[in-house]
Amino acid sequence: MYDVVIIGGGPCGLSTALSLQEKGISYVILEKEAVVNSIVNCPLDMRFYSTSDRLEIGNIPFITKEIRPTRTELLKYYRVVTERQALNIKSFQKVTEIHRDDNSFTLQTINPKGITSTYNARMIVFATGIFDNPKKNGVTGEELSKVMYYYKEGHSYYGQNVAVIGGKNSAVEAAIDLYHSGAHVSLVHRGETVLQGIKPYLIPDMRNLIEKGKITFYPQSSIKEIDSTSITIRTLNDHDVQIPNDFVFSLIGYRPDVDLLESIGITFDPLTLVPSFNKDTYESNVHNVFLAGVVTGGITNRVYIEDGRFHGLNIAEEIRSRL
Repeated sequence: MYDVVIIGGGPCGLSTALSLQEKGISYVILEKEAVVNSIVNCPLDMRFYSTSDRLEIGNIPFITKEIRPTRTELLKYYRVVTERQALNIKSFQKVTEIHRDDNSFTLQTINPKGITSTYNARMIVFATGIFDNPKKNGVTGEELSKVMYYYKEGHSYYGQNVAVIGGKNSAVEAAIDLYHSGAHVSLVHRGETVLQGIKPYLIPDMRNLIEKGKITFYPQSSIKEIDSTSITIRTLNDHDVQIPNDFVFSLIGYRPDVDLLESIGITFDPLTLVPSFNKDTYESNVHNVFLAGVVTGGITNRVYIEDGRFHGLNIAEEIRSRL
């Protein structure tokens, strides 16, 4: 019987564990994939826009070569923190069920080998994030293997016809990298432009590539259909354009996996998927169930590591007062 089970081993889950550990509260982190898996899924050569000091957890310094860390540096930092602080984390343990008794919770997990385990705790912290659950387009053909929802690197797509769907940072960065890797890139976005609301240093390169026709940009457009050799784009005024296509990167955003949270009674705003919680203690509308990190922002994209890493401080203080 643990005092707390933390579901999710991302930066905010690790930060919550550090806060609990500091106060002598017993816990275990259950992570369905690798430690900080959302960062694992980032592009291989990605450099984060946040400065290194804003990604630190547990007051443990994060020293990098440049002010903004790379994916590799950030992964190493969180691994080192996990090891040196001896955090109690069980990776590749997917929580499948949660049962509530009078004063505790029983959680069932399964690992990739199909082996199940049981964990018991007095309280739960959901730090599940959103990046494991990409939004879908809801069109014919998006189940094809050529459609991908995470971007790693562009080398494999040299000489290929690649469509990128989306207009935010991840889509713009992928389109630029694919072009520089020798792919023939089309960028499809529902908005009028991709030059607003993205990282400032991306704007000059993106503008130049679009204006010179090196990336074919379809504004105010959406994907209508995907097949093995082409895609059909629904453009402005409901005009359809079919273009040759080998691969699709659908980078339109992510959403929280609400099924497990709803299964124990947590409620959400139906439009934003922001869960119900106390903004001082981060306790959800379900007694002894807390929320930490990006999951508290639903699909609003208003909560990041920089903010969520502090949620565990409030949660640990509240939990200590109840034990």
